[in-house]
Amino acid sequence: MRLRKRIMTILALAALYLILTSLWGFYSAIKPHRILSKITPQNFGLEYETVVFQTKDNLKLHGWWVPNKTSGAKTIIILHGYPADKGNVLPALLFLAPKYNLFLFDFRYLGQSDGTYSTAGAKEIDDLLSAIEYLKTRDINEVGVWGFSMGGAVALVTAREAPEIKAIVSEAAYARLKLMAYELYRLPLLKYPLGWLTGIWAKAFLGIDLTKIAPVESAKEIILPVLLIHSTNDEVIPFSHALLIKDALKDNKKAEFWFRENLVHGELGQEYEKRIEDFFARNL
Repeated sequence: MRLRKRIMTILALAALYLILTSLWGFYSAIKPHRILSKITPQNFGLEYETVVFQTKDNLKLHGWWVPNKTSGAKTIIILHGYPADKGNVLPALLFLAPKYNLFLFDFRYLGQSDGTYSTAGAKEIDDLLSAIEYLKTRDINEVGVWGFSMGGAVALVTAREAPEIKAIVSEAAYARLKLMAYELYRLPLLKYPLGWLTGIWAKAFLGIDLTKIAPVESAKEIILPVLLIHSTNDEVIPFSHALLIKDALKDNKKAEFWFRENLVHGELGQEYEKRIEDFFARNL
């Protein structure tokens, strides 16, 4: 009987550990530390307008409209990663300003935008759709999208709902949000039950089914030009995600793949600007 009690106690403690650890992981994921970049387009000599637009669930999102003075210039929406903000990605995309209008905004909860939590890409799809609707008030009905990490995943999922999107650069995107739940925990074997429980909390507290947030599934339906960028050494979103998305895009004749070695998450590397400039010049 003593042995049985000890086993039951150990199992109960193990279950409690998994529950508490996964709850903390879930809370930390939806309420990450906010990054508030101090730079603006003005720091780089660019004229810009601060804008605020609203989502369908009544959140106010803050953005920058960076106009190009060339008549008829195309527009590119720039989507930051998690848990960054619009200023975080601005320096890397400045090279697009001489040819395009740029529109950057902070996803919900992050940066200067409203929101009580982040969903790492689930509800952020609505943020991008709202940004597209806002641009229509400026008589812009066609856009290109550059997205990094979470932003790249959001771009792929949103593309099938937004015919206004004509070309996508998706960099370091995840294939399935469910898989990223496991990446929250750097614990061999334990990351699987912890990730599964995190999905349970997402459904219970936020009504979000992580299994349904899957850029890899959306990619199967995309027929527009896509440039998929990923590093084989990405330490945040494993390269296996890129391979899943690449396979999903196998029937898309307009899909391009640029897989690079020896670069970490977010590192630009050589020929970065040229490759993206060339892609948008051909497809937007």
